[in-house]
Amino acid sequence: MSSLLTNHIFAADPSAHVFGDRLYLYVSYDEPYTNSYDTMSCYHALSTSDLVNWVDHGRILHLDQVNWAISHMWAIDANYWQGKYYLVFCAIERESSTFKTGLAVSDRPEGPFTNLGTIHGVEWGQDPSLFIDGDTPYLVWGGRGAILIGELNADLKSIKPQTIRNLSDQIGGYEGPFLHKANDKYYLTYPALDNEKWPQRMCHAVAETPLGPYRDLGVYIDEYPGNSGTIHGSVVEFNGEWFAFYHSGWVSGTQTARSLMMDRLSYASDGRIKPIIPAESIIAREVPGSTHVVVCLDAAAAEGAGGRLFGTRVANGHGSSGHGYVTGLVKQEYGVSVLLQVGLPREYEIWVRYRSTQDHVARVVAGRHLFYDGNQNQSYDQYINRGTVFPNTQGNWVEMRIGTHFFEFGDHQIRLSNSHNLSAGQAGIDVDFFKLIPLG
Repeated sequence: MSSLLTNHIFAADPSAHVFGDRLYLYVSYDEPYTNSYDTMSCYHALSTSDLVNWVDHGRILHLDQVNWAISHMWAIDANYWQGKYYLVFCAIERESSTFKTGLAVSDRPEGPFTNLGTIHGVEWGQDPSLFIDGDTPYLVWGGRGAILIGELNADLKSIKPQTIRNLSDQIGGYEGPFLHKANDKYYLTYPALDNEKWPQRMCHAVAETPLGPYRDLGVYIDEYPGNSGTIHGSVVEFNGEWFAFYHSGWVSGTQTARSLMMDRLSYASDGRIKPIIPAESIIAREVPGSTHVVVCLDAAAAEGAGGRLFGTRVANGHGSSGHGYVTGLVKQEYGVSVLLQVGLPREYEIWVRYRSTQDHVARVVAGRHLFYDGNQNQSYDQYINRGTVFPNTQGNWVEMRIGTHFFEFGDHQIRLSNSHNLSAGQAGIDVDFFKLIPLG
C-alpha cells in the first residue's frame, strides 16, 4: 500500500540506501509552488529506522556552494566508498551551459556535503546514480533520451572511458536511472516515455553484470491519477523487505511541487518486479501507520546547511548527536542559526537540545518571531527584563521546548543567541540541535 512520506517539504527523485541500521533518502528539493524545475537549487537527506518515523536532516548542499554550477540542481544519489559518503548530483555548468555531474563528500551519511568538482569524462551528466559493486564503483546517468553507465576510477573524480556503455539500444530509457542488485541479478530502474508521450512511467531491465547487456522487463509503475508528469525513484532492501521510492504530485496538485512516495515491492517468479499501483491520494494520506517526519537541524553543521555561527565555534565531545556542538555563547548575540525549509504551510513545535552548568538567559527567534519564557504574548519590555531562561542542566544534554509557530512556505532562519555578556571564565550554553515537530 502506498505511503505518502512528505508533506512538510516538496521533494523529488528519492535515492534510497541503507547505512547501518538506518535507511537514508537523498532527494532533490522543489521550491514551493513555482511552475518550473529551473528553480531547483538544493538537496535534502531524510532517514528512518522503522519506515514510519522519519528525520529530515535539512539542506545538505546548495547551488551557492558549487562554484562550477549556475543552475538546475536536479536528481542526485549518494553512497559509501572507502570510509566516506559521496554525493553525485547534476547541475548546469557555468562554462559550457550543459549538464555536468558533480561530486561532493561528507564524513556522515546525513551530510552536509562539500563540493569536490565535476566528474571528468561524463558528457551531459544528468540524473546520476552511484552504484558500488564490491570494490568497484560505477556511475549511471541519463538525459536527452539516453542512459549510460561506466566504471569510475577509485577517487570517483573521473570515469574510465573504455568502460562507458550507452544502454539506449537495449532499453527504452529516458533519464533518471538507478541500479540495485537482487537475486544475484543487476536491476536497472528508470523513467521512460513512449514517443515522447507524457507522463513518464517507471520501467526496469535486468543484466548479469553492471555493464550489461540489459534485457528490458517493461513497466512496473504505470500512469496513475495524481502523477506529477515526471517519475524518478529507487529500490532498496531494508529489514528483509523490498521497497520502491518515487514521487507524485498529490499534495500540491502540481507537477513542480512534488512529494515523496513509498510502496512495498516484490519480484515475480520470472524475475520481473510485480506492478505497483499507487493508491489514490486520499487513501495515501490516511492509511494507518502513515509516516511522521521530524525536522532535526544539527547546530554544528549549520554553516554547511544554510545557517550561520555568530561569534561561536564548533566543538567535539561526548553526548552530541551529530557533527559536534556549538559552544562559546558568552557575549551578547553570540549564537547560531539553522535553516528550516517549509513546503506546506503548517504549525511546528520548536525544541532545542542543549546543556549548561548554570541558568542562562538567551533569545530564540524563529520565523521572525521572538520567544521568551514559553509565553508568546509577553511584551518586549518584559522580554528585555528577563528573556528565555535555559535552566542549569548540570552539564547533561536535555531537550527544551521553546514554543510553537506557524510557518508559511519558504525558507526560515531559527536563531538562538546569548542575551548578556558573561563574566570572564563563565561558560555559556552548548547547543546540539534544533528539532521541529509538525503539528496537525
